[in-house]
Amino acid sequence: MLDRLIDDVNKALDAGAYFAALTLALTIPDICAKAEYGDTFRNNKKRYVEWFKTYIGEYEICPGQDGEDRMPYLSGEVVYSLRNNMLHQGTPNINKDKIIDDANKIDEFSLVIEGKNEFDIYSDFASLTKECFGEQIKSTRTYDVNVQRLCLIICLAAKKMYEANKDKFSFFNFRIIDRDKEKQ
Repeated sequence: MLDRLIDDVNKALDAGAYFAALTLALTIPDICAKAEYGDTFRNNKKRYVEWFKTYIGEYEICPGQDGEDRMPYLSGEVVYSLRNNMLHQGTPNINKDKIIDDANKIDEFSLVIEGKNEFDIYSDFASLTKECFGEQIKSTRTYDVNVQRLCLIICLAAKKMYEANKDKFSFFNFRIIDRDKEKQ
C-alpha cells in the first residue's frame, strides 16, 4: 500500500498537481510512524515528529550551529504543523506558536513550486535576519520549502523504511480492487 501512495505522490508531481502531491506526502510520515512506534506514544504528533526527526530531520540541521542564532530547518515540528494546516484547513501555513524549538519558530514560511528537473535536485532556503532598533533586536526566521524536495525526501525515507520493515506494516488490513487493472 505504501508503494502505491508513493507512486501517487510522484504521479501528482509529474502532472503539476503540487498541492495534491504535498498533501498526500504529508500523510506518509503518519503511516510510517504508526508502523515504527505502534501505540508507544500517546498522540500522533509525538509519533509523527519522532519518526520525521529520526528518518529525515536530523539530516536537515545546519551543522555547527547552536544557541539562539541557529538557522531554521525542516524539523518534525515544522512539517507536522504544515501537515495539520494543509489537511485540516487547506492552507500551507506554519503555526509557530505550537513549535517548541526556538530555531524553528518560523516567521515567514513559503512554498516553492518548481517543475521536475533532470537530476531531481531541489533546494530550500533558510535565513535568520536580525535588525537592531536601539537596544532591541528583532529576529526574523524565514524558510522556503521546495514542494518537489519535501515530497522527494519524505517518499525516499518512507520507501527505505518500508523495504527494511515490511512486517511492521501489518496494520494495513484491507484490499484494493483495481477495476482498471482487472480489465487488462
